[in-house]
Amino acid sequence: MMPGLKTAGGLIVAACLLYACQPYHSDQLVGTWRGALILEEGDTVLVDPAEISLQFRPDDRYLFKSTLNYKEAGTYYLDAQYLFTLDTLNKASTEKAVEIVSLTPDSLHLKMMDNGRERLLKLYKE
Repeated sequence: MMPGLKTAGGLIVAACLLYACQPYHSDQLVGTWRGALILEEGDTVLVDPAEISLQFRPDDRYLFKSTLNYKEAGTYYLDAQYLFTLDTLNKASTEKAVEIVSLTPDSLHLKMMDNGRERLLKLYKE
């Protein structure tokens, strides 16, 4: 075998293993997700979760809409079980990270901290 092919083959195998070891992939997120339930410290939050939506595009862009007409839009990426977003719509924004607790073809559960309190947002795919 030629040395160049051996190295290229090793790189391809390494890349495939790295991809396979990631618990979630961005292509699993693509689509529109709607809020189904919001829990804070285990208790239901008294807002209409259906007002919350997250849209993920294949070009690593996202749109987030929430209660009180709040909106975010920007870029996203995954690192292990964490979803990182950078809002480019609101000027004073910094990168945020939330933990993906569960991701199936039709449900997405995100865990985050809000003012020192654990919040769990459960969404379904539209």
